[in-house]
Amino acid sequence: MNEVRGLRLVIVGTGTGVGKTHVGCALLRGWAERHIAALGLKPIETGIAASHPLASPDEPAAGSDALKLRQAGGTFHVKHSPYAFPEAVSPHLAARRAGSRIELRAVRRWVGEHVAPVVVIETAGGLFTPLADGATNLDLALALRPCTMLLVAPDRLGVLHDVTATLGLAAARGQRITHIVLSAPETPDPSTGRNGAELARLGIVQPLAIFPRADERDPATLAAAGATIAALERYEGVSENERY
Repeated sequence: MNEVRGLRLVIVGTGTGVGKTHVGCALLRGWAERHIAALGLKPIETGIAASHPLASPDEPAAGSDALKLRQAGGTFHVKHSPYAFPEAVSPHLAARRAGSRIELRAVRRWVGEHVAPVVVIETAGGLFTPLADGATNLDLALALRPCTMLLVAPDRLGVLHDVTATLGLAAARGQRITHIVLSAPETPDPSTGRNGAELARLGIVQPLAIFPRADERDPATLAAAGATIAALERYEGVSENERY
């Protein structure tokens, strides 16, 4: 698996609550199953018990998504968020109400302090969720280059529009996103299980995998993670100007 040594993967979403944490857990589990040391980072969090801007102790805050990643177990681990705020609102609002401001340079510096064969960075909210005035998660991903972006979308009604809109706006801003996975929603609808094929049939995108709503150790989840990891391995072989 030498192809993914030094991989920095930024997980972004079409919105909030779309399954980014579940996909992140599954991928970290997948690398752990392959005996690859992987590190999970979530630099920005909202809706947690305490605010601690720019603190970086080893243990994640109680109730945080980072804690959920650590609880998945394995040979990977997760570091505390440098920006974590109590209000469950958009990061820029949560920071403002806490008397703080999210600085992309500070996030990049913090991420750069953590070195592992695989570093998985989960963003907060959707790709265009504001982090500060004039800065979104797309800007954060660009600040973390060189990296690979993985877009997570929910396998539910509306995803055809949401993926099209997200990819379209990213392209309008000069960024082509090719790696996309779907994650099963908490409550399935008649479109669940069909959206991946429709995204491909309509020529929007071919998802790398569809993650079931199951434990990280579930065979179907591990299979989805394995398919995604395999695609990322192939991607590592492309030329530098095709990477983010």
